[in-house]
Amino acid sequence: MTEKKPWLSTLALVGFEANAAIEAGHGNSLSFDEIYRGIERGTLLEDINKKLPGVCDFSLYPAGSEQSIALHEVLNLVAGGLQGRERRKLGIEKSGLHLLLAFVLEAMQHQYWVKP
Repeated sequence: MTEKKPWLSTLALVGFEANAAIEAGHGNSLSFDEIYRGIERGTLLEDINKKLPGVCDFSLYPAGSEQSIALHEVLNLVAGGLQGRERRKLGIEKSGLHLLLAFVLEAMQHQYWVKP
């Protein structure tokens, strides 16, 4: 397990933003590959902002910030355990934002977070 964990509120905000983007009709705007690449590079939040300008507000977690780094570490941990098994384990097949939301829920379920 990673030593760095995001705050529960960080995970929740990312989940809420993904959910709002889906509601706004962007559910298929990002692919699984884009989500996995962004997590691996530690640039997922910036990638989403570039792909969907003005849709999500991740300004509380700028690149290189402690929470952004911790979030990406936990998402990377969760993603590694589910990659290639998304349909069977999560019930999704193509929507990157749904995948991100599922990763957030998985991280919450496994308590990969801390209180501030």
